[in-house]
Amino acid sequence: MRRLFYRIFLFLILSVFCLTNNVLAQDKTKPPFPTQNTVIDAKPDPKKQHKDAKPVKYIIKNDTKNTLSGNQCFEEVTRGMGFQYLAVPKGQAPNKNGWSRWRHNFGVKCVISWKNGPFWKVKVNKRYKECKYGSGDYTG
Repeated sequence: MRRLFYRIFLFLILSVFCLTNNVLAQDKTKPPFPTQNTVIDAKPDPKKQHKDAKPVKYIIKNDTKNTLSGNQCFEEVTRGMGFQYLAVPKGQAPNKNGWSRWRHNFGVKCVISWKNGPFWKVKVNKRYKECKYGSGDYTG
């Protein structure tokens, strides 16, 4: 019982830490209106007219196993949840060693858990199977 309490307490502390880092990183200098249509004489700026894209987090993997890389169905599912798989060989920039990869993935998975719920991986695996068998893509 004591171990369970410590695990729940640790999870709560880590989730608060991830949430505060995410809140502090938001840009608070954006204007409240996405376009300048409130001013009559303003000319539209094409750079500011595009739809704001959601920032995507990356889960680093050593290989492309179970990622269905290139499958549009699965990539839309993962982008909708706010992340994408990134295959990087060992020893290259974001995947220098196992510790740095684990630390990065842990932070990303905390944010994903906060956004999509604690059972996000079950949802991803279910959609993985649907996209895999629906498109006939058995190589990923």
